[in-house]
Amino acid sequence: MSRRARIRLGAGAAAAALAATALSVTAPAGASTGAPAGAATRARAASPAAGGAYGSRARLTLRAMPVGRITFRRDRHNHLMVRAALFGLTPGSSHAVDLWVPGRSRVIRFSPVTANSGGQAYSTLSSNFTGRWQPGSRLVIRMGAGGGRVAREPIAETRRLLRAGRRPHRLISVEVTRNGVSYGTPQGSATLVYSGSRHTLTVTVHARGVAPGRHAAHIHLGSCMSQGPVLYMLKDLVANRRGVIVHAVRVFTGVTTPIPARGWYLNIHQGNSRDILSNGQPTIFFRPLLCSNINP
Repeated sequence: MSRRARIRLGAGAAAAALAATALSVTAPAGASTGAPAGAATRARAASPAAGGAYGSRARLTLRAMPVGRITFRRDRHNHLMVRAALFGLTPGSSHAVDLWVPGRSRVIRFSPVTANSGGQAYSTLSSNFTGRWQPGSRLVIRMGAGGGRVAREPIAETRRLLRAGRRPHRLISVEVTRNGVSYGTPQGSATLVYSGSRHTLTVTVHARGVAPGRHAAHIHLGSCMSQGPVLYMLKDLVANRRGVIVHAVRVFTGVTTPIPARGWYLNIHQGNSRDILSNGQPTIFFRPLLCSNINP
């Protein structure tokens, strides 16, 4: 898959079914200079936070994406299957899913998992494997579904599992660079401050565990669980060679809408502003790294 290849748009996956898996998002963080990217009238429809025109503040804990759980089962022919429930994927993206098994030269390949237009996926994935479960196996979700180097990098995985069973196994988000260097699980925090007297929105972001270089970041309408359009486009955040974004500050001027009580979220992407879209569609680098719903 080429770096700027358009990700195949997928059909819906039920948000209600995802909610039933009891996956929750905690509050996040953010920061950057830029101008509103539209949708202001829809933003005004959300109820404003306490402080109104005088000002409001939101402190956020950024959560690594994607978030999800998987369970194993067998079909009537004893093929190993995976039931996956995730959110925080690139909208419309498809991802290869493999089971790494100790002692095997090749992984066990499942059918791909595909996200809907809100970045959610709720799917049963099939395989041809009928053998016994091997303790220490680990399920891996890849960056894409193609055969390129970038597509093969992991974005989430389970811990090494003693047994499959039928209980849910949590997915752990990971950040691996285009060159195969792992930075572990991203973490971050952010603060949003709205001044009604100055008509400014100030966003401050601190994060670590992200690939060195520039990362696109936006305040969107919607939520981490059900992604929506861009409201404010931050100037790209820059991670140093240790994978740390050090208290990046961005200020938006001419802002007349306070921070609402709900309906906004902050999203930091793996790629930069120049490579996350191609012909208006998400590329493989659109992948959300860190996200938080904005709840003052």
